[in-house]
Amino acid sequence: MTKIFLLAIPVFPALFSGCGQTNSLSSKNIITSSDAIKIKVGKAPGCVEIADLNNDKLPDLVVTNEGDSSVTILLGKGKAQFEEAKNSPFSAGHAVNDVAIGDFNKDGNPDLAFANHERKYLTVLLGNGQGNFTVAPKSPFPVEVIPHTHGIATGDFNNDGRLDLVTDGWGNDQIEVLFGDSINGFEIPGTFFKVGKHPYQRVRVADINNDGNTDIITTNLEGDNATILLGNGKGNFNEGTGSPFPCGDAPFGVAIGDVNADGKPDLAIINSPASTTDRTGKNGLTVLLGDGTGEFTTMKGSSYEAGKIPNRVAIGDVNGDGVNDIITSDSDDNKIYLFLMNRNGSVLSSSPVTVGNHPKGVAIADLNGDRKGDIVVCNNLDNDITIIVRFDRGLGSPF
Repeated sequence: MTKIFLLAIPVFPALFSGCGQTNSLSSKNIITSSDAIKIKVGKAPGCVEIADLNNDKLPDLVVTNEGDSSVTILLGKGKAQFEEAKNSPFSAGHAVNDVAIGDFNKDGNPDLAFANHERKYLTVLLGNGQGNFTVAPKSPFPVEVIPHTHGIATGDFNNDGRLDLVTDGWGNDQIEVLFGDSINGFEIPGTFFKVGKHPYQRVRVADINNDGNTDIITTNLEGDNATILLGNGKGNFNEGTGSPFPCGDAPFGVAIGDVNADGKPDLAIINSPASTTDRTGKNGLTVLLGDGTGEFTTMKGSSYEAGKIPNRVAIGDVNGDGVNDIITSDSDDNKIYLFLMNRNGSVLSSSPVTVGNHPKGVAIADLNGDRKGDIVVCNNLDNDITIIVRFDRGLGSPF
């Protein structure tokens, strides 16, 4: 089973999976847009995450809609089929920019937390375990990041059994942590920690050094590097040895997973100076290979071609060879890029695949029960998502 380095059970992580025989097919033979399923969602979908929202052991889709400040919930019926939940879409606060999934009120059901762009607050919706959501008491939760929120992630940073939230503030080169609170939901005001220069756009969390505590990772747009904050399990963080790590020009976001099958978390980082008005350099994908202690080295060949305006990144085993692969979206050229990864820490092959108009958020998970990863893409200007359920060319067996 491949590893994505997700956190404790209450976080309700994406349902990535994949195992099987080694497959040497090139990425051009693996997927084409003809394998795509299109599903209408809200206005301007930006992010997609995957988790079991209604406790039926089937993957469901959470799609944030930037244009109408909502979230669409698509409940899985098996075999990559979905139906929209009753009362979906749900209001999710102004200009939803990112989403984290976790059980915030400890009722055993997955809840949703959103970073609201152009606003200084985080919106939390509580799930009923059937795919329906209501606004949490005291939501939205104010934050003091400068100028406003962009990314959001969740983990139990102080090991008290309650999930916490973290968001980024590029204006003061800090992140803000809201610790979970049994009375108020989250402690206000939050606690700040220093990171690199201009943390942007997607703060993420994982246990990077295998000590059982949750760590925080930021990509720093103006620093051209990534900061690793190692958690002590008591709510405090210290920058890891060697951090921040160079990671290419204008890093724009990160996905965490083991991409060389050594059992240690690696980082796949989008480089996107083309997404900015004041940064220059090379667009692409940079991969940092982790040593399991919190230190990273740049994978040979980085950065890799990923289109005109690389936007989002995800990790999962697309070809079922036991090694996680990487996908990125190119919001300018209506393509995603698939990078098949090798056990020796290299790219086996890569190629673009045409999807919808202005693709943004991407995710990989097994949606049809064959234990191999399928791909979901948000088509921002089409108001829909693309699901690619791939067939192995010439093998006659469904992917």
